[in-house]
Amino acid sequence: MRRFPVLRFFLIALVTLLLIPPVVFTIVALSKGMAVAAIPGLLLDQYQAPRQNLFVCGAISIAPLLALLVVGWLYRRFRGSAETRHLMMWGGLIPIVLVQIWVNFDFWPAFLPSRVYPGFPHGLEFIIGPGVFAPIGMLLGVLTVWVSQRRAGEGRA
Repeated sequence: MRRFPVLRFFLIALVTLLLIPPVVFTIVALSKGMAVAAIPGLLLDQYQAPRQNLFVCGAISIAPLLALLVVGWLYRRFRGSAETRHLMMWGGLIPIVLVQIWVNFDFWPAFLPSRVYPGFPHGLEFIIGPGVFAPIGMLLGVLTVWVSQRRAGEGRA
């Protein structure tokens, strides 16, 4: 059985989570009719902004990713199969990524093109999504894979 490359998985997941905010920001800016030539400057401004900083908006999703790594470590510690752990990790990452995409598509259309902070309660989705919905989705994804793998294993026996 092949060894699961946890570091490679973590780096891919980390880069993906950090790239979602600027990619969604760019898509929303283009959909709002903003000039293509102005978008790099807007991205740079938003990376330096004290509110809704693009780096921080992506980095918040690292918390559920770390929780996923703990779940994978616990599964390995209790002698789980490498193949199931590999699938469980991807099954947990997909909901985290989907929540991150959803949160960004919820906020940036209200912020652009005026680039004026829309006020309370906007911006809370960047905390509530990764803090509540992403961990729940991650656990559901992990459990779904675990149950399906157990059932598949019972059918073969």
